[in-house]
Amino acid sequence: MKLAILGGKPVLAKKQSLPSLMGKEELAAVKKVMAGGVLSRSRRGFFVGKFEKEFARFFNIKYAISTNSGTSALHTAVCALGINPGDEILVPALTFISSASVILQERARPVFVDIDSKTFNIDIADIQRKITKKTKAIVAVHLYGCPANIKEIIKIAKKYNLKVIEDCAQATGARLGGQQVGTFGDFGCFSFQQTKNMTCGEGGMVICKNQELFQACSSVVDHGIVGNSLAEYNYNRLGYNYHLTELQAAVGSEQLKKLEKINRQRKNNAQLYRKALKDAGLLFQKEPDNSAGVYYCLTALLPEEFKDKRDWFVRAVGAENIELFRLYPLALTQTELFKKAEKNTCPVASDVANRLFNFSTHPLLPETYIKKSGEAVKKVLDYMRKGVK
Repeated sequence: MKLAILGGKPVLAKKQSLPSLMGKEELAAVKKVMAGGVLSRSRRGFFVGKFEKEFARFFNIKYAISTNSGTSALHTAVCALGINPGDEILVPALTFISSASVILQERARPVFVDIDSKTFNIDIADIQRKITKKTKAIVAVHLYGCPANIKEIIKIAKKYNLKVIEDCAQATGARLGGQQVGTFGDFGCFSFQQTKNMTCGEGGMVICKNQELFQACSSVVDHGIVGNSLAEYNYNRLGYNYHLTELQAAVGSEQLKKLEKINRQRKNNAQLYRKALKDAGLLFQKEPDNSAGVYYCLTALLPEEFKDKRDWFVRAVGAENIELFRLYPLALTQTELFKKAEKNTCPVASDVANRLFNFSTHPLLPETYIKKSGEAVKKVLDYMRKGVK
């Protein structure tokens, strides 16, 4: 069958459009905020405080502080640790830029750690190879909603007296051994950006167990204020305006109630993709034993023989009106920001980044679309295997 990219008929007649994930509950919550007339407060407004308490309760943890993005949540955690210029923080080479850029913001050095070739998360053995006397912390990213080997990471951190920041931006609600990711380390950092498993457009959250660290986070989020009184106008550190608004918090509160249902739907969609593509020769991201991922997306690798053809493959499948993503097409060690300063000591991350692509697991995707996705991918792979491209 002729590929659509070459002038053939596409597998799907037109691109799939999806209804909004915002329901009547979110709309009612926003109307309540608007009716009250207070859209934001400099010190924990009603809906912001409510959302923080609900989020902490969901994770069965003592403290939660909201931020205006997942990136600012990560930066807040780094600042709260008192990281100094020249300190080193270990971070996986395959992740979103924020996992490393927030380290640069404190003039510290991100040290890139290679990834596991099956889970695509940070490699435990390489963590130990990269630790030096300057190492202060580890950023453990639960990539694509798949839990990292966080229990082993915690063991290493305790051995070397390191702090652990869990980057859960894509993993809200994921579990390892029945325990929520984000509750293992010193901090769990979350994102509520538009594409995430729960969203309020933009927003983030930091959770922790330690009161001192929580107070430090509260200060960072609020300009470096001392205590809780803006009237005192007293500051003892460099802080930022990282406040979440009342509108965002109201939406986030309603989305949190739906999170577990959304995650179940995403997992079900991932299983449907796997079933549709079981004979396609793809390598899917592997979940660790005794874990429950939340499938921010379903990630797969092209076979080694097509390692230089991923971008063409994504375009060809896209021409069939099936959308694939590339999260992330470069390891951070390959980006302009880092490649000049860093030797590429993360070959697995580079190889995986060169071959990976992602399927949407949006909870409202119809099953027929997922089946058509399988048809489109197989159609393009069959063409590629003939050696024409």
